[in-house]
Amino acid sequence: MVSAARILNRYDIDRIRGFLLLATNGGSRKFQNLLQLKRDLASAVVYEPEDIPPDIVTMNTEARFSSPALSGSTVVKVVFPQEADAGEGNISLLAPLGAALLGRKIGDTVSYSAPGGEIKIKILEIVYQPESAGDYNS
Repeated sequence: MVSAARILNRYDIDRIRGFLLLATNGGSRKFQNLLQLKRDLASAVVYEPEDIPPDIVTMNTEARFSSPALSGSTVVKVVFPQEADAGEGNISLLAPLGAALLGRKIGDTVSYSAPGGEIKIKILEIVYQPESAGDYNS
């Protein structure tokens, strides 16, 4: 089940909106996941960084998730595009998986489109969240 609204850090939301504006220019169907994220940001609950609940996937959060398509679980870190490196587990917020995870919480089940079709994942754990660690400017 997906929580009602995404929860985001006030410091991140403007940067995220800037990336989304550039990435969705023209509204191509290719970017449907980003257009959905853009719409979700309009109703997002925005917290001061020090008030973010510890069970939320924020920027630079490492989250563990499972999927029927995977055996076991996987940990990824949601990052800004310039820091993306799939080999290191750093997934851009502009990638379908990153867009699906951002602002969601432990226990949420979300889906995203991948080349092989729709993938459903469940967020199991927040391995690391900058706000919980006192890092409010990541």
